[in-house]
Amino acid sequence: MKRLFYATNNLDDAESISDEVHKLGIDDHHFYVLSRDDSGIKSHHLHGSSNIDKTDIIAAKKRAKITSFGISAIIVAIIALSTNTLNSQLLWAIFAAICAYVVINFILLITGGSFDGYFKSVINERLDSGEVIIIIDVEKAQSKKVEQQLDAHAQAQFLADSSNLASPIPD
Repeated sequence: MKRLFYATNNLDDAESISDEVHKLGIDDHHFYVLSRDDSGIKSHHLHGSSNIDKTDIIAAKKRAKITSFGISAIIVAIIALSTNTLNSQLLWAIFAAICAYVVINFILLITGGSFDGYFKSVINERLDSGEVIIIIDVEKAQSKKVEQQLDAHAQAQFLADSSNLASPIPD
């Protein structure tokens, strides 16, 4: 999947963009709006939040913990399955996995934390200026069609695109 980030001036434009994107087959669970106007989001029947901090975002810090835990678990599983579990090598495997967890977590937290900070500052700056942020998850096959539709929309300003695995994920 691909994640598209757009900005627009107001919730009326966001609702119009939502209608256009829904006609292309994108459902509400793949269309998310950030705006400081909570009541406006509800009155325009949009799926979203007033604050990026109120969204359930799997931030880079959470992804770092999940990734490092997963890698550590894999290391322990591989060594445990390839050796006798009563052997002292299992203790060394657990120790190595904990060390790998700490090192990987540290590296990912440093790099991911800076991305989180940058992402939040850009989004909050735009929200504070009264803009509305639109986040759309699309299948790679659909992305060109959605991008062309939004390029034709005068009020939609393209901000960025990324993989939906490598960027914050609104739930």
